Amino acid sequence: MCAGAIYWSQIGRVVYGLSETRLLGMTGNDPENLTLNLPCRTVFAQGRRSIQVLGPTLEEEAARVHSGFWKSS
Repeated sequence: MCAGAIYWSQIGRVVYGLSETRLLGMTGNDPENLTLNLPCRTVFAQGRRSIQVLGPTLEEEAARVHSGFWKSS
């Protein structure tokens, strides 16, 4: 949903810190993070204009924000 909104709002570049795969590893089966394994690069590739994607960047720092928040179930 976010990738679709980014595409339609004509944003030209996305920079993100934490990959969905890494986040899933941290959240486990927590019902607050119903993970959708569909990378934004895949969504953007289906469009008719180019969106630059940079990431994950500073993934260790981004992961630290989540440390201790999610409980693995």
